[in-house]
Amino acid sequence: MFMKKILLIPIFIMLVSCDSENGSENPSDNIGANALSVGDEFLGFEGLIICENENISYSYEDTTKVILLSLFASWCGTCQGHAPVLEALHQQYYEQGLIVISSGKDMGNPYSCETWKTEFGVNFLITDDNDGSVEQQFSKDGQVPYHVIIDKNRIVRYSSSGYNQNIIESLIQTTLAE
Repeated sequence: MFMKKILLIPIFIMLVSCDSENGSENPSDNIGANALSVGDEFLGFEGLIICENENISYSYEDTTKVILLSLFASWCGTCQGHAPVLEALHQQYYEQGLIVISSGKDMGNPYSCETWKTEFGVNFLITDDNDGSVEQQFSKDGQVPYHVIIDKNRIVRYSSSGYNQNIIESLIQTTLAE
């Protein structure tokens, strides 16, 4: 009789972030100086410029929605790799009340807001954050990708650089069920 040996190899998931200084022509000295933390109330986006998407709308007054905000830089390879993952979350949870908003800086370097949608085949909302107004509300370290989950009561429930799919998806499910 032969015994089969099973070799268990631990698998490590590496969270990779792109340094926001790379490719950025206007680094801000006060990124995250007043950034929101988990438990803080999100007061909405002022002057948010959203790429046209006739199928989705965002209104701060709509308290039936959970927001997954993804901060990215147009040149960041890791961010580009997350676009299909965010699209999958959008497709899976949109009907249950999830709004995915991806907010990009360095737009036009190489991608514009519109070309990001086309190039990466995404249907969620994308904003142009070249002025850093969205990033400054959330990111304490200027790293991208950066993800935030805001619940129906407009409370920040998650805020972190990198991407941890298990934590993010679990929290999306929990906040949608509340």
